[in-house]
Amino acid sequence: MKVRVDQLAQQLNKNLAPIYILSGDEVLLCQEAADQIRKAAQNHQIDERLRFVADAQFDWEEVINENQSLSLFSNRRLFDIQIDKMGEKHSKALTQLGQSLSEDNVILLTLPKIDARTQKAKWFTQLESKGVFVQIWPIDATRLPAWVQQRAQTLELTLTRGAAGIVCERGEGNLLAISQELEKLALSHGRGAKIDTEKVVESVADSSRYSIFDLSDRLLLGKTKDAMHCLNQLMGEGIESSIILWLFNREIQTLTNLLRAMQSASLRQACQAEKIWDKRVPFYESAMSRHNAITLPYMQNYLALIDKSIKGLDGPDSATGFRNLVMMFCGYKPTVTELDI
Repeated sequence: MKVRVDQLAQQLNKNLAPIYILSGDEVLLCQEAADQIRKAAQNHQIDERLRFVADAQFDWEEVINENQSLSLFSNRRLFDIQIDKMGEKHSKALTQLGQSLSEDNVILLTLPKIDARTQKAKWFTQLESKGVFVQIWPIDATRLPAWVQQRAQTLELTLTRGAAGIVCERGEGNLLAISQELEKLALSHGRGAKIDTEKVVESVADSSRYSIFDLSDRLLLGKTKDAMHCLNQLMGEGIESSIILWLFNREIQTLTNLLRAMQSASLRQACQAEKIWDKRVPFYESAMSRHNAITLPYMQNYLALIDKSIKGLDGPDSATGFRNLVMMFCGYKPTVTELDI
């Protein structure tokens, strides 16, 4: 039987199936679904849990033998099995395991994201027919702010739409990071607090460490002094050069895409096509007022030189190169760079 992740609690309240199959890439949602199943097992007086992580060298005989034997300590047991990468060895073992399912045990099988072809395989259809399959999908960008607001309610917080948008942007679609940000807000402001945009910004500003996305904000807004200070702090804290390079490349590429789209659309329409949150549009409006079809390719070419330097080839010192890029991004081109020599 196949159920959605939001239907899992309802199914668990009805009865406990002999096997539950979880599949998906969203770590947080998979963890929470697994926790629901573990808790339901405890509610059914299943206190003994056997944990297995099946890698390429895993010996499935132990699982199969344990599943067929009786426990010395309890009537029923939970077999908690995690497979990070499917293979023929695992498929054969699961086929054998599916033939020995019983009411004595409950199996929680956590798999990576599996495609439609795998779902039609004999071993999978056999397991699904005897238990519950929960396929966990990522939350798309359009639904993410609403998910954040709903998540905040479970922490007794009320988030405005704008505040939720900033939390989404900071989390970059990483649900685990977003959940941690919400927990931090709950600790900072207390249960029952109403969180608006200003409070989210204040929470970020109060952090003892700069985020790579703080640098992004300052670059887009052209705040040269603040951006340079943020860059120096990040480098001083040991942030890898490749991460800083990634950020510059992401923003330069986004501006390049916007410039191309603006040949036949407005800036706001171009931002929508790039899936830029509404609250972030003014940041890109500011940056686009300083850049054009000459400055953006220049920065891309200069970034390529820094990339070579980071990889050990000839190029500018990465720290000096990043500082030059800050100046360029904020509208002040250095008199001479390696591109001009």
